[in-house]
Order: sequence, then structure tokens, then C-alpha cells
Amino acid sequence: MSAAAKLAIRRQQHRYQHLLLTGAWSKAKAAGRSPPIMPRRRDLSTSSIGGGGPAGRGAQIAGTAGNVLIIGSVVTLFGYIMYTLYDNLFAENGITRVYNQSLDLVRANPQVKEVFGPSVAGFGEPSHSQRQRHRAISHRAFEDTQGRQRLTMQYYIRDAQKQMPYMGVVKVDLAKSAFTGEWGYNYVVVDLYKIDGVDEQGGGLQRGMENTGVVDRIEVLVTDEFVKEVRAFEHKRRNQKFSVGTKGASDGSWFSVLNPTNWRK
Repeated sequence: MSAAAKLAIRRQQHRYQHLLLTGAWSKAKAAGRSPPIMPRRRDLSTSSIGGGGPAGRGAQIAGTAGNVLIIGSVVTLFGYIMYTLYDNLFAENGITRVYNQSLDLVRANPQVKEVFGPSVAGFGEPSHSQRQRHRAISHRAFEDTQGRQRLTMQYYIRDAQKQMPYMGVVKVDLAKSAFTGEWGYNYVVVDLYKIDGVDEQGGGLQRGMENTGVVDRIEVLVTDEFVKEVRAFEHKRRNQKFSVGTKGASDGSWFSVLNPTNWRK
């Protein structure tokens, strides 16, 4: 239908509406004349987009396909978000869950309380900017030489008031049992660094820790199985005349034997 025809119909409708409002309909009926007849409004829904022909059906199919694509994308994104939340918060080896559990163990340790006081704050890798203090927790998932799934994690602790002259580096190791399929801790330890007098701005904190080195280590949790494993490894190393100094970084303690070397920067 052309634009002129649509305009003519619209004008005719307005005319009859005006007659009704002014009482012309009632007057004509009282005088015995036939009242004006309102024309039927044509259904323009099928003619607005190519009518009911192939072009119109093609447009409807394209619109339906677009809606399905949008809904599928939303469902996929929602599923990914839910999986990520579950993997981090509820899974036994979830990063957030392991971080929170190990930090609770660290805070409850009497030696940690003696060094840092009753209030201990945990955070990720140190940043040059105070606004970016809470960065991602350093972690690594891998398969060890025995075919077990392992997870190692490293983060930092300080007293909440920043008054104590120490910084703690928490190192966590978990392994998945080949028999039960459950995850369990191998160890949770805290390496202590003295940062008294260190300028914390512009990377000074990290450099100060590297210069002072580890002054002490607090064993928060160490399993007997892991101790046996390390002793067996050390015995094998001695028999093979293995040199730690030529194979990777070490601080001389037996924990460093199975500790991933990429933790040490």
C-alpha cells in the first residue's frame, strides 16, 4: 500500500471520529437517514516487512536465529561464571578456598601470633602501587614425578597495622590422593623476612626482602607422609651424588628439595 493510500484512510478515520464526537451520527439516525459507515481498518502487520511472501518469512527466520544466538551466548556465559565460582570457592583445590583455609591455619599458629600479633593480613604479590596492593595469588598446578596432581601456592602476610618489622611469605603445597581422589596438604610454611627500615615505595619492599634473605621459618603444618617423601628423596640424591647448587635454587632447607624453583625470584 502506498503512502498516499495510507494517508487517505487515516484522514477518513479522523473524519468519522469527528462526526461521532459532534453527534452527527445520532442526528442522522433520528432524521431517518443512514448513518455513515466506518470503513474497516486494514491489517498492515503483514505488509510492513515485505508481506507474507518469501522475503517476510526470511526476515522472521533471521530474527529467530539472532534471538537463539543471543540466548545461547547468555547461557554459555552464565555457565562459565558458575563454573569459575565453583572452581574457586567450593572445589577442594580451588584457589580462593585453599588461600582462605591456609590463611586461617597461619593466623591460628602461636608462632605467627608471636611475630605478627593477633591481627594478620594476607595479600598477593607486592606491587609498586599502594592502590594495587591486593594482586592475584601466585599458584601453580602440575603433575609430579609420581603422577599425582599437585598444587603449590605462595602469598604474603603482615600485621594489619604494619608496625612489626617482619614480612611473611606463605608457601602451600597440596596433593591429590591416587586412592581416595581427595586433596590434602603436604605443608604450610611461613618464611620470615626482616623489613625494618626498608623503603616500601617503588619496589623497595621486594628488593629489601631479597637483600635480607630468610631469617627464620615457621612450620605451620607438615604431614608425616611428606617428611618421609622428602627424606627418601634426599637419600636418593645422596646416593646419586646429586648437587642442589647445580640443579636449581635452594635455601639449604629440606623443604626446598621438592619446592618448585619458579617460586624463588
